[in-house]
Amino acid sequence: MIKAAIIDDDALSRKILQNFISKSDKLELVAEYENPEVALSELDSLDCDLIFLDMEMPEMTGIEFIAAVTNIPQVIVVSSKKEYAADSYNYDVSDYLVKPVDFSRFEQAVTKVEEMISSVKGDENEQDHLFIKKNKGYSRVRFEEIDFVEALADYVQINTKNERFTVLSTMKAINLRLPSAKFIRIHRSYIVSLDKIDRIDENLVVLGDKSLPISRSYKEDLMKNLNLL
Repeated sequence: MIKAAIIDDDALSRKILQNFISKSDKLELVAEYENPEVALSELDSLDCDLIFLDMEMPEMTGIEFIAAVTNIPQVIVVSSKKEYAADSYNYDVSDYLVKPVDFSRFEQAVTKVEEMISSVKGDENEQDHLFIKKNKGYSRVRFEEIDFVEALADYVQINTKNERFTVLSTMKAINLRLPSAKFIRIHRSYIVSLDKIDRIDENLVVLGDKSLPISRSYKEDLMKNLNLL
């Protein structure tokens, strides 16, 4: 399921999108916002793959919102005006829907996003490794070697038992490259290998001698993915 959020100051528009999302077998609504500033403050801790974004809002425009987010999910713009389309595509939005939106066009946009996510994610059953840039070449790192991934400003650090790799990327991009059956995000700054978890202590994940924080927004998903007894 693609986890979606709505950001639109118009109540009727949000209601229509809620209805479309409920009718789709590809989407799960995880949040909706009338105020984009509130959405901006919560986005880093929100497990979200896709945003339905209005262009004209009193607090900030959709373009200003996209520009303010470093690690932006997929975005489908939903606007009453066509003239923002060119500017929005400069920010790599997935699609642009003009209000009023019909359900068939909505589904077309969602399918496009699904294909984009799949193309990045790849076939998890066939891939068992990443090639990570190191010095002047690339090193093969198998998924089973990775203990955890840590965010470092504009970089991420991929930690194995014997080595650390620092690459220019976002956590969202790395998360899409890792098999979801084996890795899970526990915090805005951490992704861990489920196979490497030794203990869960309150709000900490323990991997050997390393303890990593679990944020409240990710804890429920973590617990669902553990084989609890």
